[in-house]
Amino acid sequence: MKVLIVDDNESITEVIKDFFEFENIECKTINDSQDGLNEIKNSNYDLILLDIAMPNFTGLDILDELKRQKIEHKNIIIFTASVFKSELINEFHEVGVKEVLSKPISIEKMDQIRIKYLK
Repeated sequence: MKVLIVDDNESITEVIKDFFEFENIECKTINDSQDGLNEIKNSNYDLILLDIAMPNFTGLDILDELKRQKIEHKNIIIFTASVFKSELINEFHEVGVKEVLSKPISIEKMDQIRIKYLK
């Protein structure tokens, strides 16, 4: 199993990476959204955790680019402090978004994600 975390906050990515590695799941972290987009396009992951609020090129920009390039079904979980309308969430589903989670994320919720998507 392989997980990719794309979030500009290095503290968050390290904590989540530690969680997955403790569960013996390979995990890569990227703290730059452009680098994250390139990694999503060029590599295969069982699960991608994507922050929406990143500077310059946001998680929404990443999703738009994936949709534009018809890159779908990537098992993406969105991390956000924002609230999205259901219409926007439906658009996210077209590129593989499985869930939208509000920050902060608890260890219990991360464990539920692990069990649900990384059997």
